Amino acid sequence: MADSPGLGPVALCTLLATDGDALVGAYTHWLHQQVAEAGPLDADTAAAIGYPQLAGARSWLLCNRVGRRWLQVIEERGALSRDSLHSYGWMALEVLVADVDRLADSLRDSPFALLRPPADLDLSDRIRACQVRGPAGEILYLTQIRGDVPPFELPTCEAPVDHLFIPVLSSPSREQSLAQYSGIAGGGGLNFETKITVLNQARGYALDRRHPVATLQLAGRCLLEIDQVADTAEPAPGIYTGMACVAFDCATPAPASAITPASGPFAGRPVSSHRGCAGEHFTLVYR
Repeated sequence: MADSPGLGPVALCTLLATDGDALVGAYTHWLHQQVAEAGPLDADTAAAIGYPQLAGARSWLLCNRVGRRWLQVIEERGALSRDSLHSYGWMALEVLVADVDRLADSLRDSPFALLRPPADLDLSDRIRACQVRGPAGEILYLTQIRGDVPPFELPTCEAPVDHLFIPVLSSPSREQSLAQYSGIAGGGGLNFETKITVLNQARGYALDRRHPVATLQLAGRCLLEIDQVADTAEPAPGIYTGMACVAFDCATPAPASAITPASGPFAGRPVSSHRGCAGEHFTLVYR
């Protein structure tokens, strides 16, 4: 791209679970991740992801087989369950994989429930994905990229299960959410309509029903997807299992209110915590 976006790549995704050992075990055994660090969640990292009350909780930082750290797991025994296919906020992690058919087949009898089998996307037959629900209720789009898909800039896979490259947001207004993130990125996104089969199935809609969607190209060959879905509930205040926060690298200067954690995944870098238009937590990690 001529001008690199000021937002991206995705730096980290945080999952909350009532049983951290079980969730970490599922990702390490079935999705080929490794534990890079483990220990109590430090207060600065807890504040950075918008959950200061979780300071001291058990936490793990996971990396893929080539050492990329991209997933944080935090245990909160009292967390409530949230079905992200029926509520606003972070809806799904789109994770890059090397061979989606082989991976989906290997997940039989695993803690990951297959919701939709591998299929080429409506958007392009060069993108093939399946959808699963993880042990903490999180939705994952396991996605294989088989070639260029202009105008999008998409990553090259370097591990059997690589990293989160498209966080998917369920929003009451794609325009408002897109405006918020594009204002940080310094560039516009794309608006279109497409079918979201896994969501249509969960809602009891016709499988070919289309929804208003926006995408925003991020730096580092990542994207943000914003899905506007009618008849969706805003979750009541509380701490919920599943996708709790997404952190993005940010090229803008750090504000005076930013903090610089001494340890944890953001160690040595200024960070700030934010809430999006759909109620989602996100973190900006300044370069």
